[in-house]
Amino acid sequence: MSSQGPTSGSVFVSDATLGTVAVTNPGNALRSDNSYAAAALLLGQSSRYLKTTGFGFSIPRDATIDGLLVEVERSSNTASAIVDNSVRIVKNGTITGDEKASAGSWPTSDAYASYGAATDKWGTGWTPSDINTSNFGLVFSARALLAATAQIDHVRVTVYFTGSNRVQIQGKCISVGSGMSRNEIAS
Repeated sequence: MSSQGPTSGSVFVSDATLGTVAVTNPGNALRSDNSYAAAALLLGQSSRYLKTTGFGFSIPRDATIDGLLVEVERSSNTASAIVDNSVRIVKNGTITGDEKASAGSWPTSDAYASYGAATDKWGTGWTPSDINTSNFGLVFSARALLAATAQIDHVRVTVYFTGSNRVQIQGKCISVGSGMSRNEIAS
C-alpha cells in the first residue's frame, strides 16, 4: 500500500450547512502554529462547519483508493467543555459519507485527533480524480458541553492507495507502482 500525505488543505471557510456559531479566522487551520480557527460557544451551541478543501493531491489515476486518514489538531480553552459535533468528508464539493465524530472531550492543549484509517473509505467509493480535485476535503463542527472556545490549529489528510502501475525513476532504479526494481539504469 502506498500513501500521499499528510497534506494540509489550502482553502478554509466557515460553512453554514450545520451549526449556528461561525468559525472565526478559518484560514488559521492551515498549519500547526498556535494560531486558531475558533468558535466561542455557549452551553449547547454548535459551531458551523470548518470546511477544508484544496489539498492538491496527485494520486495516480490507475490507483485504487484504500482509505483516508484525517487528523485535526484541536483544543478547548476549558476542560471537559467541547466535543465533536460532526466530522464528515467532502466529495465532489458535497458533504457525504460516514459520520466520524468521536464522543471524547477535547483537551486543553493542542493534540491531533485521528478520524478514519488506511482502510477506511468513510462509507463511499473513491476514484483518484475524486481525491485530486480541488473540491475534495472535510468538514468539522464542535459542540459545547459548557461555555468555551473550540480551537482548531491544523487539519491534514493522508490518502492510502494500491495498484498504481505508474513508472517512476528514482535515482538509478525504476519504480513500478509500489514495487522497486533492483536493476541499474545505464547512464
